[in-house]
Amino acid sequence: MLLFTAQRVNALPSSFLQQDTVKKSKTVDIKTTAQDTVSKAANDSTALNDTISVNDTTKSNDTTNTVKALTAKEIKQLQRDSIRAHKDSLIRNTPRVLRTYLFNDKTIYQRMFLWKTDTYFNEPTLIKPDTLYNDNFEDQPQYRNDVNAVSLGVAGSAMEYFNYFKREDFQLFPFLTPYLPYTYTPQNMRFYNVKTPYTEFSYYGTLFANKKKEETNIKFLHTQNFTPAFNFNILYQRYGGNGMLIDEKTDNRTFALTANYLGKKYVAQGGYMFSRVKREENGGISDLSMVTDTIIDIRTVPVILSDADTQIKRNTFFISHSYGIPINLFKQKDSSSIGDGTVTYFGHYGEYSTYNKKYTDNISMSNTAERDFYHGNFFINPTISADSARLMRLENRFYIRVQPWAKEAIVSKVDAGIGYQLLSFYNFNKDYFITGNRNSTQNNIYMYFGASGQFKKYFSWNGLGIYHFAGYFKNNFSIDGNVKFSAYPANLEQGMHLTGHISIYNKRPDYFYNRYYSNHYIWDNDFGNTTETKIEAKFEIPDWKTEVFFGYSMLNNNIYLDTLAQAKQNSEAMSIMTAYLQKNFKVWKLHFDHKVLFQLSSKQNVVPLPKLSLNLRYYLEFDLVKNVLKTQLGANATFYTKYYAPGYSPALGMFYNQDQMEIGGKPYLDIFVNLQWKRACIFVKYINAAQNTLTNKEYFSAYRYIKPQSSLKFGVYWPFFLH
Repeated sequence: MLLFTAQRVNALPSSFLQQDTVKKSKTVDIKTTAQDTVSKAANDSTALNDTISVNDTTKSNDTTNTVKALTAKEIKQLQRDSIRAHKDSLIRNTPRVLRTYLFNDKTIYQRMFLWKTDTYFNEPTLIKPDTLYNDNFEDQPQYRNDVNAVSLGVAGSAMEYFNYFKREDFQLFPFLTPYLPYTYTPQNMRFYNVKTPYTEFSYYGTLFANKKKEETNIKFLHTQNFTPAFNFNILYQRYGGNGMLIDEKTDNRTFALTANYLGKKYVAQGGYMFSRVKREENGGISDLSMVTDTIIDIRTVPVILSDADTQIKRNTFFISHSYGIPINLFKQKDSSSIGDGTVTYFGHYGEYSTYNKKYTDNISMSNTAERDFYHGNFFINPTISADSARLMRLENRFYIRVQPWAKEAIVSKVDAGIGYQLLSFYNFNKDYFITGNRNSTQNNIYMYFGASGQFKKYFSWNGLGIYHFAGYFKNNFSIDGNVKFSAYPANLEQGMHLTGHISIYNKRPDYFYNRYYSNHYIWDNDFGNTTETKIEAKFEIPDWKTEVFFGYSMLNNNIYLDTLAQAKQNSEAMSIMTAYLQKNFKVWKLHFDHKVLFQLSSKQNVVPLPKLSLNLRYYLEFDLVKNVLKTQLGANATFYTKYYAPGYSPALGMFYNQDQMEIGGKPYLDIFVNLQWKRACIFVKYINAAQNTLTNKEYFSAYRYIKPQSSLKFGVYWPFFLH
């Protein structure tokens, strides 16, 4: 008797499968050729175990077989089983391998890899996943990305990095700049490719603190690939807390829904991002002596503003995609890599974003302290403020990228593109009382050029130039270049790397620095172009946990907010020098992690910076349960020298310069236990542990704002790979 599985029934002749009126007693003759087909199907089939009996009545002198008669119902069932078996064997059991020109084989076979993309030429930059307890020990951006920062003391509130070269600037809508460290933009959004679904959950906060001072920061991420090329990603994160002082509750949220496609020729990344900041504004401490000269509950310290709020919203839709057309003029005959040889890529970047800021307050005529805070300026209404600022941005870029010879060549890519930017601004003007509200519109057209190359893994370079030839930014330009040298000595598995960066720009100040009208602030400026030249160098030895950075910036006509929080232009040239060292030592089980930042500003009244900033983490590391639970027990201290740290204007939502009080000069100490339990990262910190040991408690994070007081903080980061 011959057996064959239902998986390959569709290999039988169609006359066999289509006999809907076959009677039980009727037989079907199958020729020898059909017999061969059935036998082959039996040998090939591995998906299902269900079989059908075939009555082999082959005679010695005949070439026909008699097969057991099947009813119409049985034949239909065979057809259904055949389709299901086909899907099971050919789809589920066929290896699915990512094939794309964007990444090399070393990358695409990893279980998970992630990257960010530049929005000019769709060029990816790989990012190292942060999945270990050292990566997730710092829950706040100022400590994760820098040594320290100016902040308002509450998670999710306005912030400005100490390191000048790490500061992000969103000049089109400057009110968003202090909140950029907490959110994502199309330039730094992370895209994933995973072999199995991946989920992250994290919580950081003062779980057992008084509700009036509670802090809660959470993050949820889920990403998975539906095909090897197509990935879907959802992200939600929240920073916020009730604060140490009264009336400073902060709620900073980000939601992102993104996807990417890594095809052989077509590559795309895009999605939707939303961020919102809601904050109660108090203007800071009204009587500083109650903090510097007394010991009282910080919650009872009076603040300046009693009824003020800020809300900022952003919505962004974006896509960055490109398509490659191989020409194969110089492709090696034995090369099988995608994207080798001469290739031309056509690409597009599109973005539609809206930004909205609203500030409200209610200040009575008799409240002199609150009125003096804004220098008695009430230009629209004597007691109530309802200031709005809005921006709509629509931008499209089209480019062509030519790969003349190969992906790895001294000149591997030559690029050119053109962009169009439509900006629509709204800010109140007194003329609107007569004409009604109006938007101001800008149409900007620019072209840009780029090139890049590399020599194996030892050398790489790239450059980008942008020139505006029409619109508000006419004749503005920027030049940006990077170079990297790498060496791989025998004793350094990850090698040693020297990178250099230079950037030059000449730019007209943005709309809101030239024109602004609100209840407390008015300016009507005609600022000249600002210029800046940055030179940076960084040397890294990852195996030795060593990183050294040097940066020098020359500025002219830069914009800042003076001591009255008014927009001003520095008419004299100035410079900033920055040196940074990160070095981690290990002696036995003792670890000594150091971050040291040294900076000099030639004009502290324009760009104030602390000269020396330290972030030191010393701890004992050991296995509490071998191969299951690793433990770190130690202390983390931060310190910076005294300087005139910026103040903060709630009505503007921006930092301004002040000359009333120097802050700093005191160590801020946390004691911690940090655990790596399989994949989970868990820490417990007693923050500001030295507060009760010092008679002077002036732990200011900005002028009139304080750092968190002593409390117990708990954090957990848990990644899941779903099988």
